Amino acid sequence: MKQYISEEEAMYEDLYHGNFSRKLALWAIDRMEKENPTTGKLEPITRRSFDDVMEIMKANNVNIPDEHVYSAYYLYHMTLADYQESLPTDKHRAKYVEETLCDPDGEPRNVLDCFVTKMCNAGVPIYWERFL
Repeated sequence: MKQYISEEEAMYEDLYHGNFSRKLALWAIDRMEKENPTTGKLEPITRRSFDDVMEIMKANNVNIPDEHVYSAYYLYHMTLADYQESLPTDKHRAKYVEETLCDPDGEPRNVLDCFVTKMCNAGVPIYWERFL
């Protein structure tokens, strides 16, 4: 089944080949929330700098190809928002990022596809022209 995508999304795909750009990663991360265990309410996560996250990857012997660095940046923050119990340390988070992006029977673009699906299911529009 062929899915309709806008001209802007197709242009984004051509430019970034199914990866997060810096702008899209920042936009996505700034919308991430996690549940506060005390109040049960959702709260924004604290965004770490790109350099900090890449240093975490390096410190844990995770080498991210240049074309995937912003997908890795997004994924790292997703672990902070959604997987704190199962990925409690930066070492665990870095390994998750590596295993997700380097899955031998997967595609690195699956990270972006999953994000787009989540936004669509949540009714959050992505204005692709902002990320070109």
